[in-house]
Order: sequence, then C-alpha cells, then structure tokens
Amino acid sequence: MRVTQKIIFNNFMRDVNKNRSEMAEIQSDLSNGKEVRVPSQGPVDFQSSRVLEADLKKVEQFQSNISSGLRQGRLAQETMDGVVDNLMNIKNDMVQGSSDSLGAQERESLADEVAGIRSQIVDSLNVQYGDRYLFAGTNSGEKPFDQAGATVTNNSNNKSPHVVAGDGVEIDISITGQEIANTPVGDMFTFLEDVETALRNNNGNDLNNLLEDSDQVINHVTDLTSKLGDNINRMDFMFEQYESTKITQESDISELVDTNYAQAFSDMQRTQVAYESAMAVHSKMFENTLLNYI
Repeated sequence: MRVTQKIIFNNFMRDVNKNRSEMAEIQSDLSNGKEVRVPSQGPVDFQSSRVLEADLKKVEQFQSNISSGLRQGRLAQETMDGVVDNLMNIKNDMVQGSSDSLGAQERESLADEVAGIRSQIVDSLNVQYGDRYLFAGTNSGEKPFDQAGATVTNNSNNKSPHVVAGDGVEIDISITGQEIANTPVGDMFTFLEDVETALRNNNGNDLNNLLEDSDQVINHVTDLTSKLGDNINRMDFMFEQYESTKITQESDISELVDTNYAQAFSDMQRTQVAYESAMAVHSKMFENTLLNYI
C-alpha cells in the first residue's frame, strides 16, 4: 500500500480531532462538576443516581415533617409541664385549705387563687403554633377550651395531630384536649370547679375528700406529658437516622456521577501532552517536502 502525504495528513487530523474532543470533554467535566450528565454518558450510573436522588428527596421531606413536628411537640410539652406545675400548686392550696385552723376568709382567698390558676391552665392549653391550636386535636382551627366563669367548655376532638415521619409511620405531636380533660376521676375542669366550690363554702371535709382525686389528676397529666416526651425522643432519633442516610446517599450519588477531579486533571495533562506532541511531530513531518530539495 502506498502511503501518500494525504493519508498521513488525514490520519494526523483524525488523531488530533480525537485528542481535542477528549480535552473538550474533560474540560466540560471539570467546569460542570458532573461526569455523567445525560444517560448516554453512563446509562447504569445515570439511572442509579436518579433512584438515589428520588430517595434523598423523600428523606429530606420526612426530615422537614419531623422538624416541624419537633417544634410543635416541644411547645406542647412545655405547656403540659406548666399544667402539671399549676395542678401541683392547686393541690398545695387544697392541703392548706383543708386545715381546721383556716377560716372562711382565708379559704375564700384560696378559692380566688384556684380560680386564677384554672384560668392560667385554660389559657396555656389554648396555645397556638402558627394558625393552629396545639391541643384541639385535628379540630385545630377552633380554640379547644372556652371559659365562662367556673365552667370550661371543651371543643377539641379526640384525634391527635400527627406528622408522617416515614413510609407508613405517623407520630403524634401533641395531646388532645379530650385526653387531657378526661381523667380517671372525671373531667379535670369539673374537678377544679369542685375544689373552688369547697373552698368558697368553707368546707374542709369536701377538700379532704378531693385530695386523693388531685393525685390522680396530676398523675394523669404527667403520664400524658411523658407520652408526648417519648414521641419527641422518637422523632429526634428518626431525624438523626435520616441525617446519616442522607450522608450515605449523597456520597453514593457523588460516586456515580460527580467528576473525579484528581483523575480528570491527570487525564487532562496526559491528553494535553499528547496533543502538543502530535503538533510538534506534524510540524517536523511536513517540513520534509520536495521543495526543500530544489
């Protein structure tokens, strides 16, 4: 086969164009930060990265749900702690009022104090997060408790608000007003009304009879607070689990599609050396023409 100048030139241009194409691709990888940007650059890696990205978005949504749930749950827990403290203060007033050394006037003052604490409990249980009432159950648009004098009306339902914390996982983020008020000794606010009435009637015997009930009311609210705390701990744990999952998934996605900068810079240097060598050889080869010998 006769090797002509045209064949030599065509082979040279083919190699140079291939070299330049490789350099352009490497430069694109370096500037974009992605080695696999379209399916044709790596069908399996591209598909796997898409699946992982979809899972990652779902994890991030679960984390967002949990984060919102934690804010509401912690506010509800703080409120419940306050209710327990107020109930304990009422018990102290009951113990003090049941003493035979107290007269009608002192018990009347204690009754006023109990009425004030009851109002504090009602106000705290009407706490809002944004435009929703935390203790109204799923009836979150309506104030859970209305007070008229010594009477408290419960407008909440018995279905706790929850967040979706995972596939098929729902976690309650608060306690309903129905749960709080429905104590083993009956309605909590009816109990508080009975305490106030006994004090205003200067009736120490009725107060003594109600003291045992006060312990059950306090234990009931404390148990609900502990239940809420367990849910908060569960959400905290799941949030941290998702954080670890995100780190792993992001690393896997990067491994599949991101540019390996160390390798890319090495390839760029190698390709550039090959290109410069090809151009040097070309200039030497094409100096040798017949004109040089005329």
